[in-house]
Amino acid sequence: MKLLEIFTECKTQWLKAIEEKDHSFRSFVLSTVDINRKPNSRNVILRSFDSNKLSFTIYTDLRSKKVNDLKNSSSVQLLFYDKTALFQVTVRAELININSDLNIFNAQPEHSKKNYTSFKPPGVKIDDPYYVPIGKEINFCELTFKALSIEALYLKKEVNIRSCFNLNDQWKGFFMTP
Repeated sequence: MKLLEIFTECKTQWLKAIEEKDHSFRSFVLSTVDINRKPNSRNVILRSFDSNKLSFTIYTDLRSKKVNDLKNSSSVQLLFYDKTALFQVTVRAELININSDLNIFNAQPEHSKKNYTSFKPPGVKIDDPYYVPIGKEINFCELTFKALSIEALYLKKEVNIRSCFNLNDQWKGFFMTP
């Protein structure tokens, strides 16, 4: 397996994740760091991927903990894993855009829109999980992250293959001890 093949495979899987709702890379772990330097990790959905810029986009509530964490540090880590292929990809990235475009919100299915219009912000104590009051205020935002480094790990019986790619002026890769 060559470095270029691995790098291309990562991009191919992210593009497939946009098209295929059940793709293993569609849901991934986003990790941020809060004001007390404590990590926060959560599963999010990949909404868009730009294979030229190597940027990843998700949607969230503007009042969420992740948005608050990103005010303190724009650095994040993205963790993708395909349990069938035993393929793990870790991306170190930085927030490059917060967008609250109502056109994107309006294009969402009705059942998704209520995730961004709850009266109370995410993480607030409620009495009944089946009754979440909906308000009129729209708290939708799109977050876009640009990859700075990518680490790929193939777990194979015969040999584990680990590689790293870093962005300087261009992407350069090298193999690592698994």
